[in-house]
Amino acid sequence: MSSDPADSADSPNPSDLPAPAESSDRPSNPFADYGIVEAEIAEQAQPSLNDEAATITQKLGRLHPLSLVFEVISHVRSLIFPAVIAIFSAANGRIDGLIFAGIIFVPTLIRSTIRYFSLRYQIRESELVVTEGIFFQRIRTVPIERIQNIDLIQNLLHRVFNLAEVRIETASGTEAEATLRVLSMSKVEQLREAIFKPQSTRPSSEDATDALSAESTLADAAQIVVREESETLHSIGISELIRAGIASNRGTILLGVLFGAYFQFDDQLEQIVDIKSMIRAVSEGMDTYTIVFVSIAVFIGLLLLFRLLGIAWYILRFQGYELTRCGEDLRIRCGLFTKVSATVPRKRIQFISIQQNWLMRWMKLSSIRIETAGAAGKGKEDATKTVSSRWFLPVVADHRVRELVEALRPGLVWDWESFDWQPISPKAGRRMIRIAIFVSILLGIGGYLSLGLWGITAGLAAMPCLIWLAIKRSKSKKFTRTDQIIAYRSGIFTRRTSMTFFEKVQTVSVYESPFDRRWGMATLCVDTAAAGPADHKIKIGYLTNELAKSEFEAIVQQSSGKQPVFG
Repeated sequence: MSSDPADSADSPNPSDLPAPAESSDRPSNPFADYGIVEAEIAEQAQPSLNDEAATITQKLGRLHPLSLVFEVISHVRSLIFPAVIAIFSAANGRIDGLIFAGIIFVPTLIRSTIRYFSLRYQIRESELVVTEGIFFQRIRTVPIERIQNIDLIQNLLHRVFNLAEVRIETASGTEAEATLRVLSMSKVEQLREAIFKPQSTRPSSEDATDALSAESTLADAAQIVVREESETLHSIGISELIRAGIASNRGTILLGVLFGAYFQFDDQLEQIVDIKSMIRAVSEGMDTYTIVFVSIAVFIGLLLLFRLLGIAWYILRFQGYELTRCGEDLRIRCGLFTKVSATVPRKRIQFISIQQNWLMRWMKLSSIRIETAGAAGKGKEDATKTVSSRWFLPVVADHRVRELVEALRPGLVWDWESFDWQPISPKAGRRMIRIAIFVSILLGIGGYLSLGLWGITAGLAAMPCLIWLAIKRSKSKKFTRTDQIIAYRSGIFTRRTSMTFFEKVQTVSVYESPFDRRWGMATLCVDTAAAGPADHKIKIGYLTNELAKSEFEAIVQQSSGKQPVFG
């Protein structure tokens, strides 16, 4: 809103505008009363809007010159395995690996170059248009009204050059509607302005000046309301990240990488360092007790190393984490070297899952994952998708879980301790114990065939452990249904408690396997429009046949009579 007195004097009072037509279907939003006037203004000002679209196209049309470098780096990072093969081949004087790497890298470089020189984007009236390709041209149009957010990714190199990778997100689809790698931050701000605040920058014709001023006044008032509703819901300090890193198993991933690298390149490594000879030299002269002591010390050292790596991963990924509510959007910002900014509209949340491994339960910590509409899990997810779903709330104290879950879903009462959690069939424990005994017998047979009589010991030793796990597993599975949600909890070492909402339910099904029918049981499944990031489904097995069918009918009835919370 302009502060110039002259502008204020020329701006008409909203009360002087034509009154909207009377209708029984008038929207409750007071700013919508002038919708007819705004539509007429848009039509009158069309030439000016077209002129503005051309101006925006000229300003925002191309990627940053360094885009080619970042595009190549991105592809090279995903092709690290061929690069390693090429390096070892070159070290051994062989060229076949270099030829193989060249076959992969050269087309990548050509594709990245073509993409940089051919990609163009522009704002045409009410659409974002992205054009790409030379021989096979691809044109993608995204209506501006469908765009939910512009997510940003900034690694250390991005921040050095004041650049960002931009992802245009809409309310549908599993992928971003458009990815622009990379833009300068000034271009990002221009793009945000063109998409989210088109009214404030549009020039007007002389005939529409007064009406546009009134429209700008109403838009400014609406923006003030949104700012007043913004609040920080959660932030994570360094101490919480350290505790989460200690409780996580992220560092153990390195163990698999090291073992894989060793078995893949053991011959080359032996030429550099004779690991086996080193182990023999260290162990010579040691008695049995010393060797056992050293082995235990090495094992403990590795555990500490993995925990330290887990702490480092959490700090690198979530340093400065902040979850903010802005109107009906939830915004996340985090990252030490690579900064990630992502937005999740609350109305798109389909599924909420609260998860704890055994160390987190001991530390009284939890993590919260979500699933959103159109965001089914994929094998390879980008940084914004991973943070906004799989790591939505990576660590939170237990006493704040209820508050934050209720903030994600207005009107939800998440008093899980007072819920009437129903167990699965009483016969489920016996059925699982029989399965455990059968598996133990198979282990004993396999051990006997491979190791002789000593191998039978493996099956006998595993039997009590498997029986204990079967009993614990049967007791861990519980579910509940309220007038708002269906919730399911399960897990022994990692406990997961997940919920979905009746208006989000897409399908409900009951099925019976031949073994289910023999035990008088059935499995109840409740699916939404998204699945994957939470790693937990509402798939309740081992229910009595009668209970599964009665719950099926109740859920179908409540879902069909739904009243959406969000319009």
